[in-house]
Amino acid sequence: MIKLRNMMIAVIAITALSSSAFAGSFGVGVGGHAGSVSADGTETGHGGGTKTATAGNDIMFGSYFFEYNFGDSERFTIGADIIPGEADINRKTLKRTDPASGDENNTAGDRSANAQISDHVTYYADLVLGAGVYVKAGFAQVDIKTKEAFSGSGTVGSYPDKTLDAWTYGIGQKGDIGTSGFYKVEGYIVDYDSFSATSTTSNTVKADLDVTGASFKVGMKF
Repeated sequence: MIKLRNMMIAVIAITALSSSAFAGSFGVGVGGHAGSVSADGTETGHGGGTKTATAGNDIMFGSYFFEYNFGDSERFTIGADIIPGEADINRKTLKRTDPASGDENNTAGDRSANAQISDHVTYYADLVLGAGVYVKAGFAQVDIKTKEAFSGSGTVGSYPDKTLDAWTYGIGQKGDIGTSGFYKVEGYIVDYDSFSATSTTSNTVKADLDVTGASFKVGMKF
């Protein structure tokens, strides 16, 4: 995955620096997105008990992108889309209160948990099928940051932050605005690799994360 990401970065850089050798154009722009995050997972304690949970959130966010369009017809495009900021995976922080266990490992108290996605980068390729309609495929990476809190007795475990890889697919419509502007309207899905982590108290958690979204982008070509 990392090798593929580095290869795509290199290709984008080479084509941008060598634009005089290709009959194409370089584009930059911004976009607005609306999407839905869904996740489901299991947590297994070091003693063997398993708990399951689902999470979801509707999100709106912005991005900026740069890309290179190949050929006079600009039928093939490669680029990178960066989403700054972060968003919660679950629309509400999950909370529970555990009662006293009466043993030396007592961990009675209030717990809360959520997770955030941040620093999202997508490396993509677009292929125009005709009349401005295009299909998209790409590779993405995102940081998953855990948000946990505990107030009570005893010691509870915490989970590390992780970076997940993903594949993304979409379909859209692009067109020109004046002589140097352009727009892109797109629907897409992002299928992330499974999240797997072990806490400081040897509990394990596994989860699947997916995003379905739509975007509208505007940019300038050079």
